[in-house]
Amino acid sequence: MDINEKKLYCEIVAQLLIIDGAITDDERAFLDQVFGRLGLDADERRDVIHHVNVDDDIEAKVQRLAPDVRAALSAELEAAAGADHEILGSERDIIARVRATLAGFG
Repeated sequence: MDINEKKLYCEIVAQLLIIDGAITDDERAFLDQVFGRLGLDADERRDVIHHVNVDDDIEAKVQRLAPDVRAALSAELEAAAGADHEILGSERDIIARVRATLAGFG
C-alpha cells in the first residue's frame, strides 16, 4: 500500500467514526492504532483528519482502493464501529454501503 492509499483507507475509517457527530476516546484510540499500524507520521495523520468529511462519497473512496486493501476494509470498519461499544444506525449504514460496493467487485 502506498502512502496515498494508506491515507485514503484511514479517511474511510475516520469517516465512519465521525458520522455520528462525535468521536469518543475509544474511537480516537482505535484510529490512532490504525494510523500506527499503517506507519503514518504526525503530518500524514493531520492530513487525513483535515480531509475527512461525513458527506464524502464513501463508495468512490472504496473503489479507489486496491483489491487486497478492500478485502480488509469491511472487518476494519466493523471493529471501528464497535470501538465505543455502541454501533449506531449511521455507522451501520456506512458499513452496508461499503459492503455493497465491495460486493460489486466480487
